[in-house]
Amino acid sequence: MKKFSKKTTIIVSVLICVIMLAGILLSFVPMTAGSKTFLSLSGGINVSTDMMGGMYGEYDILTENPSESTKIDSMQKVKRVFEKFGYKNVNVYIYGSKLRVEVSYPRGSKSYEKVYGELGMVAGGSFKLSSQNPSGSTGSTGTDKEDPIILNGNEHVESVKVYTNNNVKYISINFNKEGQEVYKKICGKTTTIYLSLGENYNQQINASGVSDYSSLTLSDEKYENLISLEQRVTIGCMGLEINPDTPIVNTMSANTIAGKSSPEETGFSYNTTSVLMIVTYLVVLVSLIAIFAARFGLYAVVVGISMLFNSFIFLGLMNLMPSIEIGIAGIVALTLGTAIIYTYSFIFAENVKKQYDLGKSFRASLETAFKRMLPSTIISNISLFVSALIIFAFSFGELTSGIVIFAILMALSLLTNLLIIPFLVKVGISYKKIDVKLFMLPKRAIGFETNDDDAKEEE
Repeated sequence: MKKFSKKTTIIVSVLICVIMLAGILLSFVPMTAGSKTFLSLSGGINVSTDMMGGMYGEYDILTENPSESTKIDSMQKVKRVFEKFGYKNVNVYIYGSKLRVEVSYPRGSKSYEKVYGELGMVAGGSFKLSSQNPSGSTGSTGTDKEDPIILNGNEHVESVKVYTNNNVKYISINFNKEGQEVYKKICGKTTTIYLSLGENYNQQINASGVSDYSSLTLSDEKYENLISLEQRVTIGCMGLEINPDTPIVNTMSANTIAGKSSPEETGFSYNTTSVLMIVTYLVVLVSLIAIFAARFGLYAVVVGISMLFNSFIFLGLMNLMPSIEIGIAGIVALTLGTAIIYTYSFIFAENVKKQYDLGKSFRASLETAFKRMLPSTIISNISLFVSALIIFAFSFGELTSGIVIFAILMALSLLTNLLIIPFLVKVGISYKKIDVKLFMLPKRAIGFETNDDDAKEEE
């Protein structure tokens, strides 16, 4: 491993300091310029507020032998609804006769109660328009003896959307051709249309004067009410019928809270969980730094600088992937990935010591250790990276975020051990009288080395 010239060493050292300073400012320091505020890269990372993997809803499907297209369409409807409401990690899947919806606990003002209610709404019931209310009576032009005319959301609704026009907020429920004919018949039969979403939501609508049968328009002064109704109607129009009496809604890690599943009882635990996970990661990190400092001296600084540089890259990538959140799985992946990076650096330093103890010169020890570590470093890091990608294909919920974070760290491990650390070591040994001190190696008499390149340099 050749040294840099004195001039090059100084220039490179200055550049490293500039990069580190700029990286620290951009990554960890919020800044304001005029009316614009930059939160910093670390401030832009999405963190699962409860650190417990969010919440899930599980529902029994009443529809017998639904087609694959019905399943896919229903899952997509549910996923779109929750994504529109600000949930970034939304996983919807069907196994056996059950539908399961998983959401990462969102940042912001949403409470457990809010998420609990929105997941419970999936079992709210099918959307229907009828000429007759559940009690059996009809509108002014209908009779009790006639069967009601019913418009079913899963058969007749084409789209649902909320609009704002000249400060007027309304929801438009658009019908397909068959739905338009059914809606026309309902309006011709009664002056009062009954809108229902299961047994718990019923609304009467005035049908007099309707001339456009392509859609139903409902207005409300509160935008939030319309958005909620849009969500209810969209889910109520999916092809699968859900049993409204058997939904299970809970936190992803309900077993950690003594079986308490109601939102009022789970709120107390997320702060404790987040603090414990963050403290655990910091303890692991500080312990690794202390071990390196005690065992290798200045080499701990080299690894520390490389890890700081890695943090800049990691934070930048996390900001480019807003759907990835750091929750309990992410913290575990972060801790494990950091430990693996330090492990490879530790093995490299130990190999340098071993070669030096065999009588090789310091630079020869560095070269031999690096060459011996190269194959195992490449193979193991790539293997772990590919394994993470394979697991990612089958992952769901917060596990997805954890796997992505681990894959990023394995890529950074390869970068660190193949490029960054060797480069920083080369800069370090380019300074006089640092060389062996970099790894706390004993200074030997000149000429003792089996390779005396270093001795010739000193002469």
